[in-house]
Amino acid sequence: MEKKRILNTNSSSGPKTSSSNLETDEFQGDTSALIGLFEAILSEDSSEEEECAGNSKEEIQKKDVTRNQNVTDKTSFTSNEDGNEIILAMIYQKNHLGAAYYDVITSELFVMEDITDDNPDFNIAKTLYRQCQPRYVVTLMGVSDNFVNVVKRLIVTHNMDEQQEASSQASSEISRSSQVVLKIMPRKENNYEICRSRVHCLRLVCETSDVTNDERIIFLNSVLNFKCLVMIHALGLLLRYLDMHWGGLALKSETNAQYLHINYISLKDAVMIDDDTYNALQVVQPRYHPSLFKFGNYLQSQEGLSLYSILNRCKSRSGVRYLWKLLRHPTRNIDTLNERFNLIDYCLKSNNQDIIENLKSCLRHVYPMGKVILDRQSAPKATASDWNKLYKTISNVICIGEICGNIQSKSTLFAKIANGITNEMHNLKYFIKYVVDFDGVKQKNKFSVNPGVDPKLDELNHQRSNLPRLLTLIGEKDMKTLPKSVLGCRMIYVPDICYVLAITEWISSPPEDHEVPGLEFKFMVNGIRHYKSSGARELDDTVGDIFLKIINRESQIMSKLVRYINKHVSPVIKVIEYCAELDTLLSFAMVAQDFNYVRPKMVETPILSIKQGRHPLMERLVTFLPNDTESREDSSRVKILTGPNSSGKTIYLKQVALIVFMAHIGCYVPAESATIGTVTHLLTRILSIESTALNASSFLIDLRQINMALRSSTCNSLVIMDEFGKGTLETDGLALLASVLSNFIERGSNCPHIFAATHIHRVVDFVPQCPLVEKQTFEYVVNEDGSLVFLYRVIPGTATCSFAHSVAKSAGLEREVVERALEVYKCKKTGILATSESERWQQHCWRELNKYLKTYDGNFNKEKLKILMKQLMSRREILPTPMK
Repeated sequence: MEKKRILNTNSSSGPKTSSSNLETDEFQGDTSALIGLFEAILSEDSSEEEECAGNSKEEIQKKDVTRNQNVTDKTSFTSNEDGNEIILAMIYQKNHLGAAYYDVITSELFVMEDITDDNPDFNIAKTLYRQCQPRYVVTLMGVSDNFVNVVKRLIVTHNMDEQQEASSQASSEISRSSQVVLKIMPRKENNYEICRSRVHCLRLVCETSDVTNDERIIFLNSVLNFKCLVMIHALGLLLRYLDMHWGGLALKSETNAQYLHINYISLKDAVMIDDDTYNALQVVQPRYHPSLFKFGNYLQSQEGLSLYSILNRCKSRSGVRYLWKLLRHPTRNIDTLNERFNLIDYCLKSNNQDIIENLKSCLRHVYPMGKVILDRQSAPKATASDWNKLYKTISNVICIGEICGNIQSKSTLFAKIANGITNEMHNLKYFIKYVVDFDGVKQKNKFSVNPGVDPKLDELNHQRSNLPRLLTLIGEKDMKTLPKSVLGCRMIYVPDICYVLAITEWISSPPEDHEVPGLEFKFMVNGIRHYKSSGARELDDTVGDIFLKIINRESQIMSKLVRYINKHVSPVIKVIEYCAELDTLLSFAMVAQDFNYVRPKMVETPILSIKQGRHPLMERLVTFLPNDTESREDSSRVKILTGPNSSGKTIYLKQVALIVFMAHIGCYVPAESATIGTVTHLLTRILSIESTALNASSFLIDLRQINMALRSSTCNSLVIMDEFGKGTLETDGLALLASVLSNFIERGSNCPHIFAATHIHRVVDFVPQCPLVEKQTFEYVVNEDGSLVFLYRVIPGTATCSFAHSVAKSAGLEREVVERALEVYKCKKTGILATSESERWQQHCWRELNKYLKTYDGNFNKEKLKILMKQLMSRREILPTPMK
C-alpha cells in the first residue's frame, strides 16, 4: 500500500521563542508590560478581521500567483519610493499667493501663508514649484492669466526635460510616469466657503475617534491661520481634489487619504534663484552614458562634475534628498545658517570624531518611510527587506537619539533629535522585533509571525506541523474501506476543496464511469482521480482549512501591528527628517575638512569680503590661483571686469556666485576667510539655454534675464553679467550694457552687488564715475614671440586689447587664418580698406609674373612658365613661394 504526501506544509524546522531574541535588547519599560500591551492590542475588535478573513481565501486560491506578484510589487514600490508624489495647489488672488501641497509618500500636509507675489514675474510661485517638484498642480479657473501662463511654462519646461531623458521605450515609460499634470478646477464648485468648510472637516491620523466637530475646529484654529484667506482656499481646494481623485492616486481606491500632520512652508527667508542660474553655476549637472543606446536614459545617468556631486557624501537616502532640498532652498535666515555652521564646527573638532563616526554608522541604516508602512492596505505586499528596513530605521533612529542626548547642548539639531525620541518609538521597535519573523517572511515571501506571539496562531501552526502524519493515518483508515481493485491511495490537501483522497494505483484499469462505492468523485489530474471520502469529510469538520485559518490569523495580527505603527509613526518621520538634516551637515563637514573650506561670517549689511576665494569645481580639476573679492556698502559695489579672452573672467564670476550660494545653504566656503551679507536674489546673465519651445533668440533670452535683474534686484542682491550685449552689433551692445550699468549705479545706496565681465572695453567711459564703480582686469605677461601667459590674478585697471589673435593661435587655429585676421584688423585700425581675397590673389599673381619676367634673358622657357601657372591655379588657397 502506498501512502504519500504531496503537500509542502512549509513548517518551521523547530520551535523558536521570539522573547529570547529580545532579551539582549534594551526597551523602554518592563518587557512583560509591553507583551501585555500588545496582547491588549490583539484583543481589540476590528472590522478589518472580517475583511482579512474574506480576502484570505482568495489568497489561498492564488497562492503561487501572489508569491510572484509580491516580487513585482516590490520592484514597483522601490521605484516610487525614491520619487516625488506631490500634489500642489496654488491660488493667486489680489496680488497674494496661497498654497498647500500633499506628499502622497509620507501622508503629510504642507501649507504656505499668504504672501505677496509680483505680477508678472511670480518669483515666489517659481521658487515654491522648484522646491516641491510636484506631480500634479491644481489651481482655479478665473485666476490671473499671467499666473496660469507662468505655471504652464514651468510644467512644459519640466516635461521637456523628462522627455529628453527618455531615449528608449523603458525610459519613455519612466518619463511619462513623471510628467507633471496641470488641473484647473471650476470656481463655482470650489469657492472659498465650500473650501473652508472642507478644511473644517479635516481629520488627522492622531485624532481620537471621540473628537467632536467643535473640538476639531478649535484644534485646526490653533494650527492654521484662518485669516490667510487664500491659503485656506488653496488647502480646501487641495483636500477636495484629493477626495475626488484619490482612487487614481492611491494603491487602493476604496481607501481615503490619510493626513499625519500639518507643516508650514517657509519662503520668507528664501534666496530667489532661477533655473538659468542653477544651470550656469553647475549646481546640478547630470552626465549620461556615452553609449548612444543608453544616452538620455534617466536610469543610466550619473551626476557629472557639479556642486551637488562634491557636497554629496550623505550616508542615507534621506540625507541625499535633504541635500537636494537644501540646494533648491537657500536661506538668508542668519540664525538658521549659524546653527548649521555651529554643528559643522563641532564635527570638525578632532576630539569629537568618535561620536561623528558612530552617527555615520547609524545613519547608513536610516531609510525613508514609504507607503508600504504608511498604507495599511499595501502592507501585505511588504517584503522581508521592507520590514527589515523599518526595524533598522527605528532602531538606528533611537540609537542616534541616544547619542545626541549626550551632546544636545552643542547644537539645536542634536536637541531636536534627542527630544524627538518617544516611548512609543521604543515600543514600535519592540513590537516589530517581537511579532515579525524576518526569516519566515524571507522564506515564504509573505508576512510571518514569530512563535510565542499568539497562542491561537501557535496552536494552528502546531496542527499544521502534525498534518502530514494525520493525513497518513486517515489515508490508511480509508484504504481499509476501499474496493480490492484499489492498490494505493493518499490523502492530500487542495486549496478551496480542502481534503481529498487520491487513488494512485489500481489492480487493472480504473473504471470508466469514475464511480467508486462510498466515494464522491471530485476531479482528475494527470490520470489520478480524487474523491471525497469519509475520512476527508472528517478532516473537513475537525481540522478544516488550516492554511486559511493561519493566513486569517496572521493577517489580523499584521493589521493590528500596522495600525499601531500608523498611529505612532508621525514622531518617527519627524526624527528621520532631523536625521536627514544631520546627515547633510555631516557631509558638509567632511567636504570642508578634505578641501580646506572655512566658515563664512554672515551679516545683514550689504557686504562681500572674500579673501583668497577659490572656485569649488575648478580647483578639483586644475591647480587654482585664488583671488580676493571686496564689495562694500558704500564703495566698489559695481565691478567692471575686462581682460583678454581666456584670462579667467567667467570662472571668477562663477566663483563669487558659488561662494555666496554655498554660504546661504549653511556650507563652509573655499576661501581663507569670508564675510558675506545675506542676499535676497542671486541673478545671473551667464548661460542662455536655447530651445524652440521658448520661441526666442539667444539675444532675447539675454534681455529677459537682464530685465529680471533690473526688476527684482534689491540692495542685498547679487547680479552676475558675463558678456551681456555680445548678441548684437557692438555699438548696440555697448549702449545696452552702459545703460544697464548706469541704471544700477544711479540707485546709489540701493545698488546691488554687480559683477560685469565684458570685451567692450569702451563701456567704462560711458558709465558714471563714482566710488561705487571699480574697474578690474586680469594680469598677464606677453612673451617675446607675442604669445600670452595668463596669471589669472585680478588687479585694478582696464584692458586695452583682447589679444583675440594670440588666443586663437594658442587655441589651435590655422596660422594662415590667424594671419589673415590680423591683417584685416590692422587695416581696420588704421582706416585702410582691407583688400578682398580675389584682389589679394591677383596682386600675388602679378608679383610672381613680374619676378619671372625680370629673369627673362631672351631665352623663353615655356616649361617654367607652365609650371608657375599650374602652381598658381592649382593651390589658390595657399600662396606659393616664388620660383627660383
